[in-house]
Amino acid sequence: MSKMSFKILLLVSLLLCSFATSASTPNCQGDDCINEQQLYLSWALGYGQRSNPLHGGKKLNLVLLPEIYYYSKYWFFDNGRLGSSVALTETTQLSIIGQLNQEKGYFQQWFSGNLLQFEANTLTMPQFSTSMDRQAPFQVAVSEVSKRPTAFDVGLQLDTVSHGTMWQLAYWTDASRQHHGQYASLGARRSWQSPYGKWQVSAHLHWKSAQLIDTYYGLTALEVPPGQEYQGRDSWQAELRLNWNKPLTERLSVLVFLRYLQLDSAMTDSALVRSDHVTTWFGGVSYRFF
Repeated sequence: MSKMSFKILLLVSLLLCSFATSASTPNCQGDDCINEQQLYLSWALGYGQRSNPLHGGKKLNLVLLPEIYYYSKYWFFDNGRLGSSVALTETTQLSIIGQLNQEKGYFQQWFSGNLLQFEANTLTMPQFSTSMDRQAPFQVAVSEVSKRPTAFDVGLQLDTVSHGTMWQLAYWTDASRQHHGQYASLGARRSWQSPYGKWQVSAHLHWKSAQLIDTYYGLTALEVPPGQEYQGRDSWQAELRLNWNKPLTERLSVLVFLRYLQLDSAMTDSALVRSDHVTTWFGGVSYRFF
């Protein structure tokens, strides 16, 4: 299935490249517009944390967050994502995108994928959970299992705007043959301006295949005692995000973002996992250089 998925994505990417010269940029408004062939670079300085749901996993402290993107006529780089897009209509766009898989970031704090996953101007929200950390009779720490792979995924992403709401549908597959899995997401995002700044709220539903979950959170007989092995299953995870920013000058702004990701039993049944949620928060100032 993985080979077939990758072949289909490769075929679609070739079609996107062939249509790119005739594609027009979808309509946009105000700050949501992106100028072609213009480098955007900003740094956010402040403090925040991303929790780690794994036993022995370290929280990720957020102090200095970069945001960098560049869009040309045929390709773009957007905070760790490299891709190409074609406008299907004035309000709908199809993209093929490549990026590092983010699951590795829970196992290795200085994972390069952790650096560019937090976007200071489109950022993320948690709704705070009252659930407690999971207390399992058998627990396995990150340091006690074999090294998890770094994977590179390729996916198709469909974005469309309807009545002021941005809808997004994405499907990803493993191009590096590390986890041999797939994942998909469906999300909606809405922004509005107030006298107190710009707000953005979004919700996403993620599906992750059994192969992906098993690669990172499964436990083999080489890692745990007999009878304690765990084989991953398909996982459904809900996510809420909230972002607020207020410009102080043309280049300087203050910002806050929050994020909450709810994990299901396909992950929490693993003895590696101690919590059923991941929260991320950050507050600080952002300065745009370009």
